[in-house]
Amino acid sequence: MAVNPKASWKIVWILTLEILLAGAYVSLTRGLFVIYLASIGYNINSISLVMFSSALASIVFGLLIYKHPQFLTRRVKPKLIAFHASERIMWLLIPLTRSLPVILSLYSIQLVSSFFVSAFISYIAYGSLTEDMIRDVTAKRSAANGISSIIGFFAGTLLLALLPPEDKFKDIFMMGSLIGLISTLIISTLNLSHLEGRGFPRVVEEPEKIFSSSLFSIIFLSGSNILGIAWAPYVIRRLGGADYMASLMSLAGTISNTIASLFWRKRTFKALRVSLMANALGPIFILVTPWPIAHTTISIYTSFTYTGSSFITAFLFARYNRWFGAVRSSILLVLFNNCAQMVASLVGLFIKEDFIAVFLAALIAKLLAALLVLFVIPETAIIPEEIARTYSEILYNNSLMGYQMGVELSKETIMVSFRFLALLLSIMTLYLIYYLLWLLMSLG
Repeated sequence: MAVNPKASWKIVWILTLEILLAGAYVSLTRGLFVIYLASIGYNINSISLVMFSSALASIVFGLLIYKHPQFLTRRVKPKLIAFHASERIMWLLIPLTRSLPVILSLYSIQLVSSFFVSAFISYIAYGSLTEDMIRDVTAKRSAANGISSIIGFFAGTLLLALLPPEDKFKDIFMMGSLIGLISTLIISTLNLSHLEGRGFPRVVEEPEKIFSSSLFSIIFLSGSNILGIAWAPYVIRRLGGADYMASLMSLAGTISNTIASLFWRKRTFKALRVSLMANALGPIFILVTPWPIAHTTISIYTSFTYTGSSFITAFLFARYNRWFGAVRSSILLVLFNNCAQMVASLVGLFIKEDFIAVFLAALIAKLLAALLVLFVIPETAIIPEEIARTYSEILYNNSLMGYQMGVELSKETIMVSFRFLALLLSIMTLYLIYYLLWLLMSLG
């Protein structure tokens, strides 16, 4: 249930101001993390392992919280502040070590804390605002994050160029962490008493809609993350672009994202559907464009269309919020990103630098996401809503049946394995007994 209009607008602006600082914090910390790992000698496999393990940790915690959502509804403000601060403090510790296990542990704690922060912020928005205001705050936060990221990007680039090599990452991460802690002070001014003890539906009214929307989001975000893994290395290594091309592409994409957030915020699902189909062409444009500088233009295009496409999930769950509930919506929205990051990390581990295979994987993912939006999700489909709902139910029921069969098969496999191990243990025990008897007889 939304709070009164005055309190709602206060929440909107505090959340927007929080991300205005948090965007710079992320640019100066997580945005430079891969560069930091590369600078201390980590290869692609080690970097992918860090990303995969930390994403897996976040997913495990996310599934636990989804199973026990009451964690989000009790002592909301103290938990939000604690996770918000701990995420930022981790960046003070990460540059103090070069040990892979320690870095992996610290980054996992940081990412798990980030998961909880995102879940709480989504819970605040979905539990306090109307559907239209959720659309508005989503767009405002996206635009503010873009502006802040641009500032953070320039600051990070300048500091990397000017600071001495031995201390620059310590100094940059410290600066980013302190900026992030200021955003913690801002978020602490929120009054969240209305969210305490918030109930949540025990039974999902239309599970097929949640399943289809969730599947779309994970597939789409996975495609985008897979693309992000290989694009800059492809431009620099395969096309011979200068090192600064990666920064230029990132800057152009961020500026495009900022403008796109304001452009797409009040568009209908039909318009957002067009942005998704346009975004699916991105991997093709990348593969057929041999000039490195032209990829800056492609980055502007893909970022603009990506922003509109990414709003589909947020706007769908804003609509489902009435019957699905703010608690579970907030958890799922964050889980989608972590699942997509894990998928992209796996691609990085196994496909490595086979650029064509990576881009084809991204293209297939984006096309599958487009098919779901066009034919399966009722709110966005180009076919009659009743037919799309039928397709959605078929997809959900078949997936559920397959899952149940998989669980039963897994149970049977586990039982057979245990029986085999028991038999093997019995044989080994009998052998040991006979061997001991033989020894005793020999000694006798």
